[in-house]
Amino acid sequence: MGLTEKSGFFPDYYLNLKNSNLSSFDKEIEKIAECHNDVERMAFVDQLTFVKERDDDLRVRREYNGKDSAIAADLKEKGNSAFKAKKWLEAMMLYTKSYVAVPQEKAIDKAIALANRSATLYHMKKYDESLIDIKRSMELGYPKDLLYKLYERQARCYMAKMNYPCTIAAFKKCITALDDSNLPSDKRGKMNLDAMTMIKMLERDNRTAKQAEKQKKMGEVKLSLALPAEKEFISSTVRFDQNREEGRFARANADIKVGEEILVEKPFVAVLLEKYAKTHCENCFSRTAIPVACPKCADVIYCSEECQTHASKTYHKYECGILPLIWRSGASINCHMALRIFASKSVDYFLKIKDDVNKQFTIQEIQKLPKDDFHRISHLVRHEDTRTSSNFFQHALMARFLTKCLQESGYFEEKASQRNILDISGLLLYTLQLLQYNTHEVAELHKYQSDGNEKTIFIGGALYPNLALFNHSCDPGIVRFFRGNTIHVNTIRPIEAGLPISENYGPMYTQESREERQSKLKDLYCFDCSCDACLENWPTFENLPTDVIRFRCDAPNTCTSIIEVPATCNDFMVKCVTCGECTNIFKGLKVMQDTEMMTRTAKRLYDTGEYSKALNKYIDLLKIMYEVLAPPFPDFCQCQQSLKDCFLHFGNFYNLD
Repeated sequence: MGLTEKSGFFPDYYLNLKNSNLSSFDKEIEKIAECHNDVERMAFVDQLTFVKERDDDLRVRREYNGKDSAIAADLKEKGNSAFKAKKWLEAMMLYTKSYVAVPQEKAIDKAIALANRSATLYHMKKYDESLIDIKRSMELGYPKDLLYKLYERQARCYMAKMNYPCTIAAFKKCITALDDSNLPSDKRGKMNLDAMTMIKMLERDNRTAKQAEKQKKMGEVKLSLALPAEKEFISSTVRFDQNREEGRFARANADIKVGEEILVEKPFVAVLLEKYAKTHCENCFSRTAIPVACPKCADVIYCSEECQTHASKTYHKYECGILPLIWRSGASINCHMALRIFASKSVDYFLKIKDDVNKQFTIQEIQKLPKDDFHRISHLVRHEDTRTSSNFFQHALMARFLTKCLQESGYFEEKASQRNILDISGLLLYTLQLLQYNTHEVAELHKYQSDGNEKTIFIGGALYPNLALFNHSCDPGIVRFFRGNTIHVNTIRPIEAGLPISENYGPMYTQESREERQSKLKDLYCFDCSCDACLENWPTFENLPTDVIRFRCDAPNTCTSIIEVPATCNDFMVKCVTCGECTNIFKGLKVMQDTEMMTRTAKRLYDTGEYSKALNKYIDLLKIMYEVLAPPFPDFCQCQQSLKDCFLHFGNFYNLD
């Protein structure tokens, strides 16, 4: 859970509790071990005298500090100054801040801020974005006497996009809107004449008729920058198995080729880090330059009306005004995710399932459950039996805090019984435990234009019920990348039918020694890794031998042994010590020679931004290498890493100056 991951009042609250009862703290906390379930644990913590005495330290209040008419007006004036100086990007950002700061009841001020932003977007040649802001501004009630400006700008945007039917329609609306304007008659007449001239010119153009017919077939032009809906997908080559040693895990149901997409999954729950709350959509995690604001708070933004509506109808109505407190508390992303799981469903929903939360389902039954069913995640590992009393106590304190947040936000009915509140806090404790071992970081690839360097940035956390079933390997067979907060999983090496499909929980054999990896995995995930890299103690990348080549035995008896041959060997036929058959290593040496040229070509394609072509080239390279050579060896590691880098470019990506 990471109570001390960063500074905040919650770690201080825990230390104050401990210090206030230092003489008997450990003895009191040990009694939590006598509790049989999470509800009992919460009840035990609730009745502790030293906890009740410091309840005022966790007083929860909603905060709405970002909405302010004076601040919004000041930002708008600064935006106007930047606009006059033709500093379009600066003006756009200032207008955005002004729009977000406008209080809910000031709809006209919001409309003006969006209209101003649409003007900067037009000058930046961001025509789609400008059209969206024009539409938003009109819907908010932009002043009637100024509407002609928006219609004229709308027409110019459509013209730049060569959408002539929409251009004509917008110019006609501009002419009508001029009747309500306060323009002097000469200026109004000139604008009217200019618009009429454009309409006549476009109506005579044959291209306009063709565009009109095309538009009629396509239907209404949709103005939205929301991420396109992605269909969730589990490849038929993947099956989930279970045994005592490995628990539940993914296995290849058939041979899987390198580069295959085997999973596309939306999160059960996902939460942005505070740092990205003003640059990314709270709901789908897409980066947005023209956000939709929450009407009540200035803490989050959305990429579209669709995302804002979804959030406001579910979790955000309970998080609105609470987020500053969550962030200030120092709680980890997992804690926020636990809160959102409950904020997304009603109290009644959880009270109905509380007694069968531990119900055992088969993997097949779990796959058939609705996507938002809590049982989709309730079976995930929690390591309840190995937790210390101190660990349970810390998690219980966080569950109490999150319950108080829900109470303050109106999640519970006014007359909700203490028993119902206790049941929800017990389920929160349960959820915090499973999130600790099953959360994935959501990433965005940043490319720095100044030096061409690329870096993967952690922007939030999410829980993926299917991916959570994949076991760990220090030599994983897959790569993950994200579009918004939807995860895509592709293979980075061939995987034979029947073999596990493993992902990576952090430690990689190429970067850390076996001792370091084993220690981290034991500490963070409570297991001893038995992947090939650990069993055979593969060296890190910098220590991989370059004077030994690892060939696969190609005997007709399907021997799976590896033949290690010194680079100085002059023999082409080498005997396998396992099966006694000879392998012709000339083929392998020829492969190594051929792949050098392919590698240079792939790198050139990558460096010039042709990532799709580079990806296909790296896939071909890995196929060829894997047929005759066996990892680990440097060329294979580098090729795998390059393949991963290519895939990352098809996900969340951001260019920095």
